[in-house]
Amino acid sequence: MKIHPAVFLVLAGCAAGQPPLAPSPPAPPPVSPPPPMAQVDEPVPALRLPADTHPLAQAIELRLDPRQPGYTGSVDIDIQLDTARSTLWLHGKGERVSRATVTPDGAPPIAASWQERHESGVVALALAKSAPAGRARIHLEFDAPFGRGQHGLYKAREADVDYAFTQFEAIAAREAFPCFDEPGFKIPFMTTLVVPADTVAVANTHELSHAPDPAGGVRFSFAPTLPLPSYLVAFAVGPLDIVPAPDVPANAVRTRTLPLRAVTARGRGKETAYALAHTGEILATLEKDTGIEYPYDKLDIVAVPGKGGAMENPGCVTFGEQLLLMDEATAPVSQRRGYARVMAHELAHQWTGDLVTMAWWDDTWLNEAFASWLGPKAADQWNPTTHAEMGLLRGAQGAMGADALVSARSIRQPIASTHDIENAFDTITYQKGGGVLEMFERWAGADAWQTGLHAYLMAHRFGNATADDFLQAESEATGKDVKTAFHTFLDQPGVPLIEVSVSCAPRVPLHSKKNPGMTQVHLVQSRFLPLGSTGDPNATWQIPVCLRTDSGTPCTLMTEREAWIDLSSCPRYVLPNADAAGYYRFALAPKDLEALRTSGLPKLSEREKVAYATSLRAAWSRGTTPMKDVLLAEEPLVLDAEPAVAEEPMGYVATARDWLFADPLRARIESYGRSLYAPVARKLGWDARKGDDDEVRTLRTSVLAFLANTARDPVVRAEAKKRGLAYLGVGKDGALHPEAVDVNLAGVALTVVGEEADRATWDAMRALLGKTVDEAVRGRLVRALSVARDPALAAAARELVLDPSLRETEMMAPLYMQLERAETRDLAWAWLKDHYDAILARLPRHHAGVQLVGAGRAYCDEDHARDVEAFFGPKAPGIEGGPRALSSTLEEMRLCAARRGAHLASARDFFAKR
Repeated sequence: MKIHPAVFLVLAGCAAGQPPLAPSPPAPPPVSPPPPMAQVDEPVPALRLPADTHPLAQAIELRLDPRQPGYTGSVDIDIQLDTARSTLWLHGKGERVSRATVTPDGAPPIAASWQERHESGVVALALAKSAPAGRARIHLEFDAPFGRGQHGLYKAREADVDYAFTQFEAIAAREAFPCFDEPGFKIPFMTTLVVPADTVAVANTHELSHAPDPAGGVRFSFAPTLPLPSYLVAFAVGPLDIVPAPDVPANAVRTRTLPLRAVTARGRGKETAYALAHTGEILATLEKDTGIEYPYDKLDIVAVPGKGGAMENPGCVTFGEQLLLMDEATAPVSQRRGYARVMAHELAHQWTGDLVTMAWWDDTWLNEAFASWLGPKAADQWNPTTHAEMGLLRGAQGAMGADALVSARSIRQPIASTHDIENAFDTITYQKGGGVLEMFERWAGADAWQTGLHAYLMAHRFGNATADDFLQAESEATGKDVKTAFHTFLDQPGVPLIEVSVSCAPRVPLHSKKNPGMTQVHLVQSRFLPLGSTGDPNATWQIPVCLRTDSGTPCTLMTEREAWIDLSSCPRYVLPNADAAGYYRFALAPKDLEALRTSGLPKLSEREKVAYATSLRAAWSRGTTPMKDVLLAEEPLVLDAEPAVAEEPMGYVATARDWLFADPLRARIESYGRSLYAPVARKLGWDARKGDDDEVRTLRTSVLAFLANTARDPVVRAEAKKRGLAYLGVGKDGALHPEAVDVNLAGVALTVVGEEADRATWDAMRALLGKTVDEAVRGRLVRALSVARDPALAAAARELVLDPSLRETEMMAPLYMQLERAETRDLAWAWLKDHYDAILARLPRHHAGVQLVGAGRAYCDEDHARDVEAFFGPKAPGIEGGPRALSSTLEEMRLCAARRGAHLASARDFFAKR
């Protein structure tokens, strides 16, 4: 395979006219090292490295065996110095460096000492004498341990076989090898891996050669990458299955064919047929949407054992196994949709993040919000039944809960510490950012917006960009001042609340001297704050607002606290968020809300019904509408065919049941839940029917799960238990029988079995867990084991958290599921506190610690908020992202307590009369 010509063009231009990094020359003659701790006069650059040192290219050579605890390696980094330097600053963490030299162009090597100077991994290379301005090469030889917990260069194990994989985002490349580990340093990398003879290696680019290494093993050499930040370097080593697919054919955008392969743990390659069949199709959709061909020389999709989520490494995209490994005929809807949505997200990153990379972590949204917005479009264009854009809507609506907190961060949050880098990967960046992009795209016009996106990507391809680079491109393409309006959402936290009232009285418009007698819709904006919040409501945004009425869709850009929209006639109803495209909450005057419910609701789109439902949730959250009124207003949604709409009342019933769990009214709450959804369940049944689409299958799952778990329907639970026991082969052969229950309902059935399990059944499920590597099956079994109600079995389930047979992505399920349930919550919280250090030692390091800090959200009272604060207060600073996670957890707990206090009487009154 030859390197695509674009590779050489970019490499030739990436280093200010200099040739790309050549393979490392033989080691220079020995030099006398400086004293081990040579004097460093500069202050430590704890967050960003000096701007006068520019990496140009890097060669990495690692000798690694996944069966060993560590590995050895060397790096050569070409740099450009603006001024002479006696100290060079770069990144490294945990490497033991045995040799360090800096060789200026045309001069002999200068010895250097390696000194880790900051806990974040900032290193000083102290030189024996100054290196002059100009080009130089850093040469380092080192050994290092493998990383832990999906972090850095780490080991994974499946079926008693060890593998090595990488996960470098955000700042973990420095823990694998010395480098310049900032997104603004975007350079070519050359990777060489020397691995055992019975293993293979893959990396970002195609293999140039592999041959026996003189010192033993096999040497794999890979083509130089296009310019990348260090966090996108990737490779994998082990007895991997490599499954080639037919090349992705050329199209109107890409004139070349593209090699596509799947990479899996040994023996699992055959499970990638579905993913390989469709990945090229999704990629082609994104090429059409961006107008730019996929930039890289090949595409490997890599299934990583025990991985959570996915990572967009160009040419070597990694996924958790459940996202890639499946049988189309038997995979549940959720798994197939998970593949499509995550694949589209990661492939969108090939343009937004990989081709164009943010200059610094404050613009992480240029990566993640973009993929969260662009990916669903591509997924639904590829297959409309994926309903990915509905997922984006629900995600944005969900993000409003976090965004309503006083502790909420901005989409574009200044980075003051590594905590802020970790915090940037959250629902504000992903879901809020994606929702705001969708809102402005609708306002500016989709075609013009796409023109602006294309211009932005082309202007910064293979380089870095900032928020204003993108917003300026969109302003120029659309002819609208996108930049000013967008910044009001980008740079301040919070959700706008628009209070809306309709006036049909004949009068002169307040904001105009023309059109006397015009009907008006009056809009007033403030910051949305839930009941109990200490926040300041006096914030404003520039908000694109579109109304849905029975006669049209008028729009305005609301730039002040108040605005008016003129209508030609008095509407029968007004929905203040047409197509649910706006990132804001709204509140209608009582008469207008009633008109919307009675006249408008049947005419709304499914997206707009979601907006209607979430506006009621917002009113409930603010305490302006009591629980009983919200429940009555939402009852008509139960019969909707769209799961996102029909599921909306379930949350209120579950909340009321939790609040009143020890109260005799709990039985009435459960009975009310059955009265709502049992007729739907009877219509849907347990068995799939010819003609069922994925929405029917999804709705069947959510309705039966609600009836079994929240409404405690005895008929549903009995059927679930019968099917679950048959699935497990209990009383037969003790083997799994997937045919015993619709795969979409297997989790529902097993949850009931798990709750009612005796020791023999629990042990049987535990034994089955040990016999399978299929992550979908393992997930169902772990959840079933976790929900046991028998006290001894519940205790055994908690101990699974520390059982090494559970993968890192599975280990917290027992604890979380017991915290969710009132019956086991207190014991689970006490166990967490008693075993905190052991849990933290096992947790994946990649975005996992903050989830442990958030465990307190299971509670809804001030006493437990104080307990959580006392326990996690001293610990949070030691977890990346911990301080902000603790602040938001405590705020959510206290807001929940305020909400409970405000609504409990209304809930009691409503359910007492049912």
